[in-house]
Amino acid sequence: MKKILIALTVPIALSGCAKGGGKDVTERLIGMESYTADAEVTYISNKGEDVFQTVQYAKKDGRYCIDTLAPEEYAGTSLIYDGKLVWQKTSGSDHKIKVTSNSPERALLILYTFTENHERSMENATVTTSASPDGEHTVLEAVIPGDNRFLSTEKLWIDNDSGEPDKLVVYTAEGKEKIVVKFENFRYNENIDDSKFSVTQ
Repeated sequence: MKKILIALTVPIALSGCAKGGGKDVTERLIGMESYTADAEVTYISNKGEDVFQTVQYAKKDGRYCIDTLAPEEYAGTSLIYDGKLVWQKTSGSDHKIKVTSNSPERALLILYTFTENHERSMENATVTTSASPDGEHTVLEAVIPGDNRFLSTEKLWIDNDSGEPDKLVVYTAEGKEKIVVKFENFRYNENIDDSKFSVTQ
């Protein structure tokens, strides 16, 4: 499980209105300068699922911070990308700061990464509408570069009523869910102090 936590990070946000269609959704996403959100992250493997409760902070320039709230053994751990390096910081009596890697599993959690992949794969990407008991959503799809069979494609669901990202799913080449991120309390263009992306604070 510790290896999976060291694979956590943050990426891109989206918003859109079904009224304007996929184009409006994409344009709002591209224009987003920053966001914060509560995010439940589930990693799926043949051994089962590992679930993390996190809070994401991200800016369009690529900087991000992911604070882990649960499970208890990882509470107080933060992953911070300051624009140059990715840091892992723990708080409390076990306070430590160390440089770690910006793995694909981390970067794909961030909505800005999704936006880049969606734009890069526009010829093959799709925009569809999905209806469920939870309401209607605009669904954007992207191809993940790198030919990694475990991290092949991804989809982002945007609530048509609120215009907020609802769910991000990363799939294997076989179409199986690998990473699922569920967003709540999503806030577009949030004013995030730069100290949030510094390990010295």
